[in-house]
Amino acid sequence: MHMQSIPPVEAFAGTYNTPSYADPMDAVADFEAYRREWGSSELGSQAISTRMEIPRGRIRAWENGAMPDVVRGINTARNQGWLECDVDGETFAALNRLVAGVFSGGSISAELYEPSFSAPDSAVEAQLRADLEFLGAGCKLVKSNSGNVEEFRAERDTTVLGRVLVSLGAPRGPKAETVDRLPSYLDDAPVSIQKAFVRVYVANRGVHIADKNMVQIMEQRPDRYSDALASLIDSVVDVEVRRGVQSMRFDDSVFDELGLS
Repeated sequence: MHMQSIPPVEAFAGTYNTPSYADPMDAVADFEAYRREWGSSELGSQAISTRMEIPRGRIRAWENGAMPDVVRGINTARNQGWLECDVDGETFAALNRLVAGVFSGGSISAELYEPSFSAPDSAVEAQLRADLEFLGAGCKLVKSNSGNVEEFRAERDTTVLGRVLVSLGAPRGPKAETVDRLPSYLDDAPVSIQKAFVRVYVANRGVHIADKNMVQIMEQRPDRYSDALASLIDSVVDVEVRRGVQSMRFDDSVFDELGLS
């Protein structure tokens, strides 16, 4: 993975279902070719259809201003600066924290790609609001679909943001059933990105057991995932992580190291 520009457009496009194309990027290529070569042509839709070997109905739709959903999504994500980000930049830093938020205290709906986030305290809420606002998505507090809890969601370009997070490795749908690995970009990411991911995770999931000077994270995940998370925590805060069947514990000195005290 080229760490200087992520997520790549191809990964983002891959979140779209394009019934007429096996590869969503082929839909992008056809539409761009149409606009470049025939968009201002005086030829009729049938003639363009013949030359491009594309069904006439699709050409007529494009002539009338339609475009593939994947193209519209790419345009929106690019305009917001969410694609091919510099990993050392503030935009990717915010996206990384949101990805961590999905893993540790949120979700992305399977059907609509709508991300939702929880905030256990005011500090997490403040960072979450700041990141969503910085990215240009806005932030609103809403009742969850079950109506039992309040969640934070983007106000604008919600599903496009969700697709960006998924293309970075965030899980879509129920995490306990789908998550078996951390985002692959963390493998080669700067320590600052890894540490920010862990900071969000511990802030959302870590429970302080004060009488034992320990932090505990309880969650039902596959061993492969839990092992990777324990290894990541150990590598960025240099503590021994003790694994249980559905838990992990480590020294509460991590609060100081992560700036969570």
